[in-house]
Amino acid sequence: MSVPYLAHFALKDVPFSKEILDAELWLPASKQGIVDTLLEALDERASVVLVGEPGVGKTCVLRALRHRIPAAGFRLTYCHNATLGRRDFYRQLCLALGLASPAVTAGSLFYQLSRHVEDSAAERVHPVFLLDESHLLHQDTLDHLHILLNVRREALTRPGIARGPPLPGRAG
Repeated sequence: MSVPYLAHFALKDVPFSKEILDAELWLPASKQGIVDTLLEALDERASVVLVGEPGVGKTCVLRALRHRIPAAGFRLTYCHNATLGRRDFYRQLCLALGLASPAVTAGSLFYQLSRHVEDSAAERVHPVFLLDESHLLHQDTLDHLHILLNVRREALTRPGIARGPPLPGRAG
């Protein structure tokens, strides 16, 4: 299907589509600076919360970051389904990491994840968890997330937690 404005503006693809590859994203200098800061946080093994109103470009920044994370030494896991309870959130992380899990409880899934983080650290590979739309996380998952972030603190890199505005009645 031909889109009339493509020819008018001499474009080969539809702009501003979620179908654009991470490597082909255009970022203004302000967003590029944020990506650079997040990459520095990776090197420092720091935690970062990226906050902004809907539509300001948090997900775009995370996609650009995802493209620029060095393959050597880092293992990226991008999670976009934040509407899960704690057990299913941990299960989603296990699946994204390729951990086949017969584990049923949140505690056993957490143990699997923490072992994976420590094993990765021993191999000098630092897991990076990008949690998009984290303002949608259930309260019990938010309450428990800090425990996951403290697993072998020097082993775990957590630079990308994208949040929208706090929901009414929830901690921001």
